[in-house]
Amino acid sequence: MRKIFLLFFAILIAKETAAITWPEAVKLLEANNNELRSAQKLLDSSGWTYRRAYTSLLPQLSASLSAGQTGTGTSGASSSYSYGLNGSLDLFNSSDYFGLQSAYADYQYNQANYDLTTAGVYYSARLAFIDLLVAQESVALQKKILARRQENSRLIELRYDSGKEDRGNLMRTRADEANAKYNLSSAERDLRLAKLNLSQLLGQTVDSAEEALKSEPAGQADYEPLLNASPAYRVAKYQLEAAEVDQRSTLSEFLPSVTLSGSYRRSGSNWPPDADSNSISLGLSYAFFPGGSNFIDRIINDIRLEKAREDFTKSVKDARFTLAGAFERLGDAREALSASRVLLDATTERSNIVQAKYINGLMSYDDWLRTENEYVSAQSSLLSAQKNALAAEAAWQKSFGGYVK
Repeated sequence: MRKIFLLFFAILIAKETAAITWPEAVKLLEANNNELRSAQKLLDSSGWTYRRAYTSLLPQLSASLSAGQTGTGTSGASSSYSYGLNGSLDLFNSSDYFGLQSAYADYQYNQANYDLTTAGVYYSARLAFIDLLVAQESVALQKKILARRQENSRLIELRYDSGKEDRGNLMRTRADEANAKYNLSSAERDLRLAKLNLSQLLGQTVDSAEEALKSEPAGQADYEPLLNASPAYRVAKYQLEAAEVDQRSTLSEFLPSVTLSGSYRRSGSNWPPDADSNSISLGLSYAFFPGGSNFIDRIINDIRLEKAREDFTKSVKDARFTLAGAFERLGDAREALSASRVLLDATTERSNIVQAKYINGLMSYDDWLRTENEYVSAQSSLLSAQKNALAAEAAWQKSFGGYVK
């Protein structure tokens, strides 16, 4: 029984400390992220606002019920009762039609804005995930570098004790070891912050992340389909569409409105009342001269529409440049990553050769130290290049409203 309990406890501990993968992070983000949930509520509200616009096209009904008593000091009191039903319907009211169009454009705008917000949230989460991956690798790398610096310190100390190196070289090697200890401490602090950042975004404590630090070849990109489907383009498009609807809606100030109204009523001095009355009417109203405000509104909205068209053109250019820039930076980051791998292979081989020569007295301390520093720098550069490539991939996905899955 005790073995079963210990096994169960071990499974629970392993589950709590298991490294999170990106697909698991995406599920947590969708379920727990405050910004995503807030954006969804705003979109839901916009959807109901659009549905509400339909109510102006439907009949408006109301019911009434009254009971009363009147009288004077010299005569008896008299009672009165009534109930009725009233209804009206706009047969022609252009403002209702344009209001529906405007509500739809607003809903489409909010949908595009929601997608834009979602892409930004996933981008932030992806960067936080990458930061945690790199922070973990950085701690492991700094431990490796520290171990090598400590080994170098022991080597130079032995050579100093045997009179083959001077005190300055020994002090420099120990300084490199001290700097390696600091770099390790700094990397551990960065790791703690990376865990906290990702945990807050996902709404759950994250201890570690798991994913290979690799990036696929960039390939080719067809910008136009991506651009037309991107949230940034759609936001600009529906902003323009809303301005077009506002401009068209000024026509309603030049058009009449036609309303059909009807009522049914029963009244009398006894309950239930027995006297029927009903009415039906067709009304037309036309403000043929409202002080000239209709003409001014038309001019104002014409100007606003022209501005909206200029803004749309600029937004499309900006979105296309952002898309192209993100793709080019992705290709650049991936080429830099490839070059960093080649450089690390070269410095590793060179370091091994120089180390052997130095130990055998065939290489000076300065040349050996320079090679060691190049080797350490190449390792750090590779990790930085891996981070930049993954971040550039996330930025490319964000530029057209996607995210790295």
